[in-house]
Amino acid sequence: MQVEPDGRPGLNAGHRVVFVTGKGGVGKSSVAAATALQFARRGQSVLLAEFGNRSFYGPFLGLNVGNDSVRWKPRIEVACWDVEESLREYVTHYLVFKSAANKILSNTVMKALAGAAPSLSEIAILGKLMAPMLHTWYKRTVDVVVVDAYATGQFMTLLRAPRGLSATAAGGPLHRQTQAITRLLSDPKVCEYRMVTLAEEMPVSEACEMFADIESETGLQPSLYCNRMLDLPPVPSGQGFVNAGTFLDQLQSIKTRQEASMTRLQQTGATQVYTLPMLPILAVDAMLERLADALDLAQSAQTGPGGAA
Repeated sequence: MQVEPDGRPGLNAGHRVVFVTGKGGVGKSSVAAATALQFARRGQSVLLAEFGNRSFYGPFLGLNVGNDSVRWKPRIEVACWDVEESLREYVTHYLVFKSAANKILSNTVMKALAGAAPSLSEIAILGKLMAPMLHTWYKRTVDVVVVDAYATGQFMTLLRAPRGLSATAAGGPLHRQTQAITRLLSDPKVCEYRMVTLAEEMPVSEACEMFADIESETGLQPSLYCNRMLDLPPVPSGQGFVNAGTFLDQLQSIKTRQEASMTRLQQTGATQVYTLPMLPILAVDAMLERLADALDLAQSAQTGPGGAA
């Protein structure tokens, strides 16, 4: 049992939270959507959640995505949680006259409040995400929430906010809630972290740094996914191939870069390092289904007979 911020016992609803993060442009959102498909295929109900006032999944999936979840696939709902709206929900929970508070807390006031205390925005988002595990009054009837999380540095700001605010607030409801959120973020029964990267120098460098940061902050190791990998056979020499030298040199360069990237990712000490293929498929649904197949295949190859533990 968890504890309400006002001291009353709370209810652990038991659903899992899977954060998917990575440097911008590495395919993080596609991997998050494919992860949601993975869980749905296993018969679990899933909420695919993103943060912000503009939805990526709306135009990507052809849905009208907002704060209220909408159906995408059987057993999968999608929602985009607006930060200001989440902050409004968080503040009004602690005010007696909630109807009056909703009138007072205009968008202008919310912007001013977020500017004056930036960590409150992160606490509001995490508070909403973890609400079923914190409060008896908050219900979310899903088995898994897959979070298309912020990229790299902004994601670490999100993760560090509860611990930082807990140290600032010496006592009271805010202190108790931020402590509870910090514990949940470090609980392997509740949270899982998946980090997406590419076989390129900058994304791999950021992934290695962020791997260490997440492990240090939460005590949990993220799984690493090197995305858009090309399955290249041994590259032959240019001898006997007319005008093929430059092309073969390029293939060898790609192969060398991919091998070096995998070596660096494995040097983090991560026990779970996976590769995902380049998928030249234009149809979004077909591409995501294939990517979910690739996630299953990569994970089963590492944990199955003869695979790594």
